[in-house]
Order: sequence, then structure tokens, then C-alpha cells
Amino acid sequence: MKKPSQRSLVVFSIIAVCTLLALSLAGLVRDQSFFLFTQAETYTEDLRMRQGRRTPVDPQLVLIGVDRQRYEDSDFSEASLQAAPLLRQLQVNWPWSRALWAEVIEKLSAAGAKAIVFDIGFYPTNSGDAALRRVLEERRDKVVIACQVELKKTVQGQFWMLDTPNPNILPLADKDAQAQDDRVGYVNLLLEAGRVRRPFFRQTGEQAKFVVSGQVVLESLMARTLHKLGRSKAIPSGTGAYRFRYGNAPGYGYRVHPIGDVLAPESWQANYQNGEFFRDKVVLIGGTAEFFKDKHGTPLGQMLGPEIHLNILAAALHGEFLHDLSRWPRLLVVLLGGVLAGLLSAVVRQPVKRLAALAALVVGVWFLAQALWDHAGLVIPVAVPLLVLVVSSLSILAYDFVLEQLERIKLRHTMGLYFSPRVLEVVLADPGSMTPRRAEVTMLLTDLRNSTPLAEMLGPQGMFDLLNRVFEVQTAAIMGEEGNLEHFLGDQFLSYWGAPQPQPDAALRAARAAIKLITGMEALRATLPPEVQKLFGYGVALHTGGVLVGNKGSAQRLDYGLVGDTVNEAARIEALTKYYSVKLLLSRPTVAQLTAPGALRLVDRVIVKGKTEPVELFEGENPCTKADFPELCQRYAAAFLEYEAGRFAEARGQFEALVTAFGDGPSRVLAARCQELAAAPPTGWHGVWKMDSK
Repeated sequence: MKKPSQRSLVVFSIIAVCTLLALSLAGLVRDQSFFLFTQAETYTEDLRMRQGRRTPVDPQLVLIGVDRQRYEDSDFSEASLQAAPLLRQLQVNWPWSRALWAEVIEKLSAAGAKAIVFDIGFYPTNSGDAALRRVLEERRDKVVIACQVELKKTVQGQFWMLDTPNPNILPLADKDAQAQDDRVGYVNLLLEAGRVRRPFFRQTGEQAKFVVSGQVVLESLMARTLHKLGRSKAIPSGTGAYRFRYGNAPGYGYRVHPIGDVLAPESWQANYQNGEFFRDKVVLIGGTAEFFKDKHGTPLGQMLGPEIHLNILAAALHGEFLHDLSRWPRLLVVLLGGVLAGLLSAVVRQPVKRLAALAALVVGVWFLAQALWDHAGLVIPVAVPLLVLVVSSLSILAYDFVLEQLERIKLRHTMGLYFSPRVLEVVLADPGSMTPRRAEVTMLLTDLRNSTPLAEMLGPQGMFDLLNRVFEVQTAAIMGEEGNLEHFLGDQFLSYWGAPQPQPDAALRAARAAIKLITGMEALRATLPPEVQKLFGYGVALHTGGVLVGNKGSAQRLDYGLVGDTVNEAARIEALTKYYSVKLLLSRPTVAQLTAPGALRLVDRVIVKGKTEPVELFEGENPCTKADFPELCQRYAAAFLEYEAGRFAEARGQFEALVTAFGDGPSRVLAARCQELAAAPPTGWHGVWKMDSK
């Protein structure tokens, strides 16, 4: 039997981890879900509600609104006030006399309204309670008024209580009896993440915080209304919350009819045809003015509480309820996301095509979910399955990308053994190009001293091993500062900065690399046998100038590197480290580009062999200079001034004193030179020494 490939095992592992993690965080493995997952799923459901099919706006449902806190004198004509004296009740501040509501009930009942529903609480006593009580008794077959479960503060603490109409309106023995009266329904709306999505039509006292006895069943305002309409079967069974479809956006489904228009005789006749408009209608009366603060979040936006109740009632009348999947079907839908990710990675291997196919799958899943929402009333999870599909697919794509990159890295690594990283980029970008370009570079040259005696002592293999250790130190120092390796030539090493890509801080990087190189070489020296340590020596030089950079050679064999007289000059400067017995020399062009060069001394001004222009050479502070190097620099500068001025005897004395005090190599060279110059003073002296040898 063929074993599964490593990729297949990794793909399966990615899908399994993503799926199990999503199931756990979504609460499908354990009961608690991560809130971001819940929010994401809720967002997709709200989006489907906004985009999908809506419950038809039922023309038999009418909203009468208490649209202001009080009406002004100018709102009604004198004739209306004479014909309907109760209109004057509207001209005082809310709450108005309950006699007014008794009049509204009588008026709408006479007009033939099927049900009159109050989304208004008649909790404290008020004038007109007796009139309202009488009408509620006479019209109990079609009137429903509000009660409310509310958290209240008392001297004993906070308690949930049931607010019901005051005893003057509803004279019943206790809260249980009031809650079960078929004229009373609770108006509380269940908020989930700040939005009304699923109302309760019934709740037990236990569900409702024990505001009544535990097994007493409270019914909502809309459930009571459905009973009055003879549509009890339209009420969903049980005491759970039911998701429903909304109608139009807030304010566009059910127009608010101001209570003043309903009570004023003139508008009653003109707008409502003497009440004929209300025949066979369900009339809901509620607070629509801002001071009621009766607005709630819905998937369609902020909506008035009375309008939400009408949307719930319309959904019940038209059977527009949505059904959530139970846990196991939801779990299978999430697993399907992982299966799709696996199939996608197996069938489509090209990355761009796979991304396009993934996008198509995401769109397809969304359209399927929307179709089930619209036509089957089925709510399937979308966010979590899509998350599994997308994250698994992208993770597998990333894994495939990594595999491909690893293969490229292997090739690049092999080529990197022969090219520096920056050079490698240029070579790979334009292989075989023979067109050089000019560049300003800072070069670092170093070579090993006493290579011949060392080779005789160590033998071929030992010398080879030592060179490799030296080159390892040098390479680490250069690469650590993003330098380019020109070549290893015997015991010599050339590197550079500023090409093939410009590096504004080339000189600074080269100076740091030189310090790292010297530090590494001294650490290497400490590991060598004593007899090797005595012969082990090296010099480092930094020089800046213009060169040509590019491929050189033939069509059969190319070598990328630098060409120019500046390279030869750098080699001459490096050779002078041995002449002056110093570890590090920097040319003036390099020093000029260093913003904080540290302790430096001008060692000499020389014309190296093969050149006609002088170059200033500086020794920089490095791990091999002594702690008193700044003092040495100061005294050496004073001696060099005498030397430059042609006062060779005075300069010689100062240089010899430096040799005695510091054992200084450059001072020893300059002291001997001053002795020679004092014996035969040159004409036209400018402080420049011409070197006759490399």
C-alpha cells in the first residue's frame, strides 16, 4: 500500500487543527464560544437579513403613535375642541388622563378594529383609571395592554419585578393573576449583542427572573394579540426564542398615525373616513416620541419599539420564522469547510488559480447560505465554515509556497557559496551581462602575515585549515554589515560596500566590519598554539573611491567584481599596515565619510608605488590599540606637525619618545625617516613621503 506523502500529512494536519480550533472557539465542542466568533456569525446573519427576503408589510397592521409630549393650542381647531373635549387632555404634559385612552378604545372598537394593543404601561395611578378599567372589561375580547419585567432598586438591593397595570385598572389578587390575565402581555424585547433578533412569545416565571411563580406562563404582547385575533396556532410552540424575518427598514414599513389625528374629528373624517380605515385592522398604540427612548437595535437599524412589535406580529401572521440548525448539523457544516479546503489543495495546485477558486468557493457558500435563508427559512453557519475554508486553504498555500521557496533557497544557497547576497541579486536579475557600471565603493582589504613560515610549520592541510578559519572570521564580519565578498586570493581577502546597490552608509559599515574582523581575528589567535600565535599576523585597510563593477571574463567563464586603479591603491594601503606595524589603516576619503570616527590619528601622507597623488593614512582605534591610544594620538599629532614643518630633529626626538613610551610602530618609522631627512634635507618639502616599494 502506497504511503501518504509528507505534503498529504501536513495538509491533513493543517485542516484538522484549523477545524478543531474553530469548532472549539465557536462553542460547538464546548458550550462556551469565543465572542469574536459569535460576533462574526451574528454579523453574517444580520447581513443576510438585510440582503434577503423580508416579511411582507401587512396592511392590516396600523401604528398609532404618541408622537409628542404635549399638543399645542394651534394643533386643533376650535371646532374640534368643541366636538371632542378630550382633545384638551393632549394639551397637557404626558402622561395624559386614562379617560382619553378609554375614548380611543371606544372609538376604534366602534370603527370595527379587530384588536387594540397598547405598547404603553399604565403602572402608576392617574386620573381616568376608572374609565379605562370599565372599557377594558367591556372590550376585553379585543384589547391588550402592556406589562414589563424590570430590574428595580430598593432599599434592600436590586430585584427583578413585574410592572403591571395599577389595581385601579386591573383589580386582581396578585402578580400571578395579573400576568395570566388575557388582556396583559409583556413588552420586553430580547437583545442579543444590542439587537432584537429573536423574541420570546412565552416565558415561564423561572425564565423571567421569578417575577411570578416559577411555572406561571407569561405571554408577550404579540402572543396575546394573536389570541384576540383567533390566530393562536400562529404562536410558536414552547417557551424558546424564535428568529423571525423583519419587513422594511425602520420607518418605511408601518407609518406612524399621530394620536392627535385619530382623536380630532376633522382628521378622523378626512384621513380615516370616519373610522372606516380601521375596520378589521390590528391597531397598536405606542410611544414614538423621542422622550420615550423606546428605540432598539435591529439587523436593519435602530427601530421604534412599537414598530418592532408589529414586525414580530407580521412574521407570526405570515409564518415568517427562521430555523437554526442544531449542534450536530452545524458541526458538520464547519467540517465541510475543511473538506472543501482539502479538495481545493488537491485539485488546484497553481497558486493564482487556487486563490481564484477559493474566492469562487467563498462566494458560492455565501449564495447558498442566502438561498437557504430566503427560500427554506434555514440559518446555516457561514462565518466559521468560511473561516475554516479560508484559513486552511491559505495555510496550505503558505505551506506549498514555503516548500517551493525552500527549493529556491537551496539553489540560492548553493550559488551564495560563490556570490555575496547583493551580488547574487544582480547576477540572478541579469545573468551573463557584460555591461559594467561606475560606483563609489568603500573597500576592505586584509591579508595574513608570515604565510610562508606558517605553511612550513603547519603543512598543507594545517595551513588550509587555518586559512579556512581565518576566512570564516572575515566572512562573518563582512556579511554582518551587508558587505560583498570580491574573492579569496591565497591569504588575501577583498570586500566592498556601495555596489552593486548604493549604500549611503558604506564607509560606516566598512568601519564596523573592520572592528568585528579584528575582534574575531584576535579571538582566533587565542585558540592557536603558542608557536603559531608568534607568526600569526594580519593587517586591515579601508579605502574609498570610484571603480567599475560588473561581470568580467569571457562567455565561457565570468567573474563578478571590481575593476579600477582604486583597487590597486587599496592594496598598496593594506600593505603599509605591515610597514607601520599597525592593524588598521583608513584613507582620507574613507574617514571623510564617517560621521563619528572615534579616536584617529593621521599616520602619514604618502604617494604609494604606482601613483602620483598623495594619500593621507589614518590609524583608527580598534581592539588591538591600547587604552592610552587617545593620548598617543595627541602626542603623535604634535610630533607630526614638526615633521610636516621640516623640523626633523625636533620631530625625531618626539617620535623616539613615543617609541619609548608606547612602543609605537608608526613613531618608529617616522623617527628613522626624520633621521634620514635631517641628514639630507629635501628641497620643496610638503610633508609627503613617496614609497618606492609596495
